Amino acid sequence: MIKYSDLNFKNIKNEIEHRMKSKDLHPLIIEDFIKKVHRVYSGESGLMNFQYVEELSQNDLIDLEKLPYQLDYHSELTKEIISRIVLIKLNGGLGTSMGLNKAKTLLKIKDNLTFLDVIIKQIEILRKSTEIEVPLLFMNSFNTHEDTLKYAGIRGINSSRNLPESFIQNQVPRIEQKSLKPIGDGTQNKDWCPPGHGDVYISLKISGILDKLLSMGIEYAFISNGDNLGATFEPSILAYMIDQNLDFISEVTLKTPADIKGGILFRNKLTQRIELLETAQVPPENKKDFEDTTRFKDFNINNLWVNLKSLNKLLQQGQLELSLIVNPKEVDGVSVFQLETAMGSAIGQFPKTKVIRVPRSRFAPVKKCNDLLIKRSDVYEFDEKFALVMNASIKSEPIVKLSREYDHIQDFENYFQFIPSLKECTELTINGKIIFDKPVKLQGKVTLNNENDVPLRISEIYP
Repeated sequence: MIKYSDLNFKNIKNEIEHRMKSKDLHPLIIEDFIKKVHRVYSGESGLMNFQYVEELSQNDLIDLEKLPYQLDYHSELTKEIISRIVLIKLNGGLGTSMGLNKAKTLLKIKDNLTFLDVIIKQIEILRKSTEIEVPLLFMNSFNTHEDTLKYAGIRGINSSRNLPESFIQNQVPRIEQKSLKPIGDGTQNKDWCPPGHGDVYISLKISGILDKLLSMGIEYAFISNGDNLGATFEPSILAYMIDQNLDFISEVTLKTPADIKGGILFRNKLTQRIELLETAQVPPENKKDFEDTTRFKDFNINNLWVNLKSLNKLLQQGQLELSLIVNPKEVDGVSVFQLETAMGSAIGQFPKTKVIRVPRSRFAPVKKCNDLLIKRSDVYEFDEKFALVMNASIKSEPIVKLSREYDHIQDFENYFQFIPSLKECTELTINGKIIFDKPVKLQGKVTLNNENDVPLRISEIYP
């Protein structure tokens, strides 16, 4: 166990300041990061004391279909309140787990459309239905900003509101676990890391966009992940938020066996507030408690509704004290920490909050190539809002297991020249190199094996 108390924190602070100033990072970002490092220096591990974790009560959570307002895009109330919302998409991910080196949202998801194409179609439908130019903002990272802005459909998307298309997420140093000092000399990308999507709030503030939105009468934000094409604007939630004068709403959905590691919302016995607990914050001895679906039936899907006036008031009082995630990594043989925060943990900073249980249709992310295969197949389709939703005739999504040959997108595209029909498939396991060189319909539980290095063609299996 490292005794950080033996280290000189003033020296650590000076090195961090010097490194971050070399990148012209905003003083508030530098101050915030130094506070995070000091929390680690003071012994904070980022792990939650599970004795304070209590399940949500019936008063904390409400089902979407039980909201007092059941609105669609054409409802009169929707048209009254729609001018008060901005939609924000998190777009900082490179999709490195899929072998990508550019914004994941530039990947084609379905019908030859990229994630960005789908998001743009969604906002166009909303604007046309309500006759309001609802603003759409992307929070890019330094890695995705240029690629995103080069994309033709994005340029000028908010020109009628005199707003930019995006703002940039900050970057922070990776720090050595032993010394808590920044690694490298700061000139390499590997010396830096994103600070987690909890950075969205301070980035909105220092970019000036938060103040501009408020001056335009935009008081609420719906924030969601760019790779979740089920996360469309839901007017019933906004109407409820306004009616109840809420500061913050988190959406959750019921867990399946695939979601047991998803973050949960709970009532903190110490603070008496609803808070977010991510799997990285759970002590090893409490993993089974955390994954117990009889205690925690729902998981957080990162669809968030934020009262911007309330957010601005908090930021004027000081930095948000978001739950710290201490993420251990290794870079060139050096053990490092990435200090991150999750945007959903902001719920614990506000007094008037609520959790809304929504259908699974509002959660359709793509994290790996097996997710991409399912979304590209006939299991999913676009609804009237252009949300990517599961085909109504299907009860549950098939389980897809692909061997390592399919991990990277370039290989995946080479093997799946045609996407198989999976509507009648309950489970698909592929081991080894198999080229889908023709359309096929897979039914029930299917296992395809090829132990040879020479690829096997699906036309040989299904002539």
